[in-house]
Amino acid sequence: MLMFLSSFYGIIDSKNRVAIPSSFRSTIKNSKEKTFIFKSLKYECLEVHLSSKINSLIKSFDEKDFFSKKNDHFKTAILSDLEEITIDKEGRFIVKEKLQKFSKISKEIIFIGKGNHFEIWEKKLGDTHKKISRAKFK
Repeated sequence: MLMFLSSFYGIIDSKNRVAIPSSFRSTIKNSKEKTFIFKSLKYECLEVHLSSKINSLIKSFDEKDFFSKKNDHFKTAILSDLEEITIDKEGRFIVKEKLQKFSKISKEIIFIGKGNHFEIWEKKLGDTHKKISRAKFK
């Protein structure tokens, strides 16, 4: 099973590109899947998922009550902002301005591995999130 583990710091450059950490890049490359980004529904960060996870989300939507407004809102919230990312030879991709605004990303960032996906946070917000998460389990 391919997994995104650990945390890594990075920056967003003047051309709005971020370089994916090498271990995450290897996971993406080994998966041979498309990669997607969207605004998190839980936090002010961005989530990056492989196409297999997106496909399982869509399948779970389709298996639920078709006439459910809650299900429809969930689909709209995720799928309407979902974007496939194109990773260049250096392992970089462009983060669109609307995603930067949502996640408050300006320069320094942190990548947080979450197993089957990873998140991209503004550095201070991500560090704080990690501390809060750890404190909740003491």
